[in-house]
Amino acid sequence: MHNRESEFEQAKNERMYFPELDGLRFFAFLLVFISHQSLLSNIPYLSSVFNFGWIGVDLFFSLSAYLFTKLLISENLKSGTISFRKFYARRVFRIWPVYYFFVGFSILYFLIIVDGVVTSPILTRLIGLLTFTDNIFCITHGYDLLPFITHLWTIAYEEQFYVFIPVLIFILTRSSHRTKIIWFVLSVVIFNLARIAFIYNKVPHPAIYVLPFTHFESIILGIALGFGGFDFLLTRFKSIYFLIIGILLFLVVIQLPNVQFISYWLTLTYSIVGLLTSFIVFSVLHNKKLIYFFSISAFVFLGKRSYGLYVYHTLGMAMAHALFKINIGLSLNPLSAFVFGLFFTIVISIISYRIIEKPFLLLKKKYEIVVSRPI
Repeated sequence: MHNRESEFEQAKNERMYFPELDGLRFFAFLLVFISHQSLLSNIPYLSSVFNFGWIGVDLFFSLSAYLFTKLLISENLKSGTISFRKFYARRVFRIWPVYYFFVGFSILYFLIIVDGVVTSPILTRLIGLLTFTDNIFCITHGYDLLPFITHLWTIAYEEQFYVFIPVLIFILTRSSHRTKIIWFVLSVVIFNLARIAFIYNKVPHPAIYVLPFTHFESIILGIALGFGGFDFLLTRFKSIYFLIIGILLFLVVIQLPNVQFISYWLTLTYSIVGLLTSFIVFSVLHNKKLIYFFSISAFVFLGKRSYGLYVYHTLGMAMAHALFKINIGLSLNPLSAFVFGLFFTIVISIISYRIIEKPFLLLKKKYEIVVSRPI
């Protein structure tokens, strides 16, 4: 009972913010950014990061699942319940403004600059973008029917996750430890069976990759992390070991077939990725040196803008390519593509944060029950 009261007082008075996780978000973005730099594909060592940089997306998933779980548990401790209405309002103010602005920009660019024609496949894909079902439609229509939107399926994936997480956390906070373990095991078994069914029926890529119930480990383990499911490990091992294990697991994953190759190896690939992303988050949360490193002000500054960095990075890369195409005397090598693409992405995201995101983040604050990240 005393522990419960202590948790309540902590939830009541403490800001739910981990600056080191903002720093980690920036590095998750860098992994994704590298994975979309095709000029890096033939460079030794970097080629593996290019091929498996999609793990940065899973790191985002793990971070989101952990943070929302912690936040909603804290909200439940503070107020005695979880406000679904306020949770969804916070998500709308955080995600929708930049997302719909960028989708609108892509459509206008397609119609005006590309002089494109809205065919039936493009209209279908547009419906997916507008309704956060893009991950489903890109299974049959591909990633890139419209300019710059190849990566936005992940926003749809996360929005689908946001629909269920407050209900799930509400139920689990009222469940016994044994029930939580049963839920975890059953989820893993059922979702694995779904993925095996896809593999058995040779459903082509990217179906398994873009659907939450076939690409789920980072989300589920992030939730387990939020409930303290990994905490017992701290009594047995030093926190830095989990970062080392995460890095070693990455070295194992890059030896396995990548996600576009449909085989039963995918079960091992996704499982290892879920573990490595969770171990990295866990280690960064509990190791003082890692907390210090990832809390460096520049990393935190960029991490707080990681949503914009992620949304705009395909545009930033395109701007870098356009710059070198116009200046025909310059050579677009991997280093210049990376530097200029990253520079343009950062500039756009900083402007967007100030003009578009910040006003809505201020509105989002009105729906906070537990004080979280400062603007």
